[in-house]
Amino acid sequence: MNLLLQNHESYPLKDRKQLNVALLAGGEVVLNMLYDVPLHTARLESGVSRRMFMVYKEGKRFPKHVFKNEYGFDVGMIDPQAAYNNYGCVQLYGNAFYYNLDFIKEKTLTLSRLPDAPPLLTVKLDSYSAGINGLPDDYYHFLLASLCWFVELPAKEEVLNTNIYSNKSGAVRV
Repeated sequence: MNLLLQNHESYPLKDRKQLNVALLAGGEVVLNMLYDVPLHTARLESGVSRRMFMVYKEGKRFPKHVFKNEYGFDVGMIDPQAAYNNYGCVQLYGNAFYYNLDFIKEKTLTLSRLPDAPPLLTVKLDSYSAGINGLPDDYYHFLLASLCWFVELPAKEEVLNTNIYSNKSGAVRV
């Protein structure tokens, strides 16, 4: 599957810069990310699934970037000290993903479960994505987290028992 990441800026409110990022498979949009620059938040949407992430830098001596969900709970992190053979590590919902550190220069981002393993996802960045200057680093952290979230979407289905007072088991896919 050929995946392309396209960006464009929007200014919905005065002095409030936002970036709209779309992941395209062929001509179809499979993932949307709205990155709000002053708020340092990203709203993700893929099909019927929607999430919001915030990122914070924690730690003074060994800083790491922590992802929080819309409720303020820690859901993942990027640890700069976890680099291995030109691969960085993103942890999201307890799963580790490795990405190539030179993705901005190469204009291609790959995600895999292990360094030097076959990639789960390979995304080509358009010229605008690779040439963005003046944005905080958390834009790229959100970009990595959103792609990891997108890769994990099918595995996030849970079976819930909807009738707790009955002996019959009724299950609903969520």
